[in-house]
Amino acid sequence: MHARDVGRRDLVRFQPLPAETGPTWAPDRLSIWPVEGGRFGIDAHYHGATGAQRAEHQVTRLAESGLYATARPEAGEGAILRLGPLAHDAAWLALEAFLGRPLDVAP
Repeated sequence: MHARDVGRRDLVRFQPLPAETGPTWAPDRLSIWPVEGGRFGIDAHYHGATGAQRAEHQVTRLAESGLYATARPEAGEGAILRLGPLAHDAAWLALEAFLGRPLDVAP
């Protein structure tokens, strides 16, 4: 904004948005695949220096949703979180635990 416009009352006051700090809890890559009996497996890949911490955080979140998961170190930095095999409904619950519930979209 130009300095001469700062005092104008018809402009919305500029205020920077707060920056998000800390690690992002969502996985860097999420894979789902079918296994026998109509069940599914899920791998969540967390990369970088905070990968293991992020994966362990998700293991805790999933446990709070009633889902058992394991996290193991990935080559280099990071970790892979594994779930499954899961029944269809449990797979949806796990995806919602990772991504949040779907937004209601008006028709």
